[in-house]
Amino acid sequence: MESMSRAVRIAAALCALSSCGNPARDLVDRVEAAMAVVPAGTFVMGRDGGPPDASPSRAVSITAPFAMLRHEVTFDEYDAYCAASGAVRPGDAGNGRGQMPVVNVSYADAARFCNFLSEAAGLEPCYGQTGFDFYPGANGYRLPTEAEWEYAARGAGSEGFEYAGSDAPEEVAWFGNLPAPRPVEGKKPNALGLYDLSGNVWEWCNDWYGEDWYARGPSADPVGPAYKEVSGGYGAKRVRRGGNYHEAAVHASVWARSCDRPGQADPGMGFRIVRRAAEGE
Repeated sequence: MESMSRAVRIAAALCALSSCGNPARDLVDRVEAAMAVVPAGTFVMGRDGGPPDASPSRAVSITAPFAMLRHEVTFDEYDAYCAASGAVRPGDAGNGRGQMPVVNVSYADAARFCNFLSEAAGLEPCYGQTGFDFYPGANGYRLPTEAEWEYAARGAGSEGFEYAGSDAPEEVAWFGNLPAPRPVEGKKPNALGLYDLSGNVWEWCNDWYGEDWYARGPSADPVGPAYKEVSGGYGAKRVRRGGNYHEAAVHASVWARSCDRPGQADPGMGFRIVRRAAEGE
């Protein structure tokens, strides 16, 4: 009996050390195991001779390292968040869940996922409840800025490829006229070990979209235009990047820009997350 009691105490101690019984912390640990550090540096953003919103190319500096999820957030990860938080699970359009990239998530859905992880990890949430308000001084999880996304896709400026890791889209991207996305990490990664930045599903970025932003944005750590600059006409849109499984390869190129209403949630839209790199990481 004494030996059984001792075994129970040991099991309880091990459970505490491994965050057993804490689904939120377990999710943080799973996500952290799949993060890759992107070093600070300078790269050429955009494309000379490209479409008006992506040209001219310009030198942009990312002045601090950050960590990025090496794959798009999966249904496994998002469903664990829903189970722990009570959030509604998005539909999978009949394409399956598990290691498939989560889809049918709006910008606000992605922001709430980030906030949940931040709170579970003891970090400062980066967003207000609706996702509209962003707190740049917070150290929690968030969506990448458009500049961070392109910098990471270009291998922190180390690669001159058209796509994230190759000039041949079929090596690194799911694209074209496919009936559905594919499980994450199914193609070759880029130099940073990041998968699917080209193709599979569109990825929300943190920025509001400005068509002329390249011509007037700052050269260090650009964060996109202010809402009041882009809220006229049809309405403000958020940047999305990377193309998806049913669109042409050009949309999957590292420089190609796109945008959508922040409330949009469809079977071709997902996201990945970043956070500040910890000291010494």
